[in-house]
Amino acid sequence: MSKKKIKFIIFFITFFVYKTSLFTMENKPYHHLSEGNPFRNPEGSPMRDMKFNWSYKIFNEEKKKLDMNIPIDHVIEKDKVLKSLKDNQNNDYIFWIGHATFLIKLGNTTIITDPVFEKNMGPLIFGPKRFVDPAINLDELPKIDLFLLTHNHYDHLSTRTIQRFPYKKAKVATALKLGKYFTKNGFNDVAELDWYEK
Repeated sequence: MSKKKIKFIIFFITFFVYKTSLFTMENKPYHHLSEGNPFRNPEGSPMRDMKFNWSYKIFNEEKKKLDMNIPIDHVIEKDKVLKSLKDNQNNDYIFWIGHATFLIKLGNTTIITDPVFEKNMGPLIFGPKRFVDPAINLDELPKIDLFLLTHNHYDHLSTRTIQRFPYKKAKVATALKLGKYFTKNGFNDVAELDWYEK
């Protein structure tokens, strides 16, 4: 086969793949991309500085500068939290469990947001440690009707919490591409929502 034919075939394949990807993207919102890199930030978003240099030495130096003293009154004793949950079981409430984990009760619906109940964040058991334990344990939660997961950062999405979650019949509302974490762990009522979708 001549070089000219090979160049033509390569050009044709490249052109076909390019046009096909444009056609499949045609009816998608701006923030959707291809499968390999499914999303991008909206137009006008600040650009990430790619010059950032990370090193273990710099990380440790910066970590030493942090004041890790947690005020005594920052955490309510677990007994008081459990008593308050019981006393308010017929009322609307918002309870802070830790970081982005909240228990919200509105009428007959109890919602949990971004539950993480492990000491360490991430897919492995030795990731970054939390400074404050959750206000209650996972097995002390009241019945949950809606599990709301906002995004997939390790301090919001805990696969270990999802696996051990006691209320698998709860409805799940989460971002696109995150439903798989629930369906493979026994949740059946899972809704993935796109940006700005209600």
